[in-house]
Amino acid sequence: MLDNLNMSDAVTLGNGALILIASILTMISSGFIWLLVLIGAGIMQSAFTGFCPMTMLYQKLNLFTDK
Repeated sequence: MLDNLNMSDAVTLGNGALILIASILTMISSGFIWLLVLIGAGIMQSAFTGFCPMTMLYQKLNLFTDK
């Protein structure tokens, strides 16, 4: 299932998972709202600059290819 993901889909999946985890943690403690803010800021800056830390992480770990 994950073998057919290209890099763009993998980044979208990773961002969704991070938001979901941060949302669950925010229900436990309101201090985790800053994690959601950081994730949102990272997604926004990658849209404007093209620099995506998650893509770099995936490339270093050789997890997904850019098909």
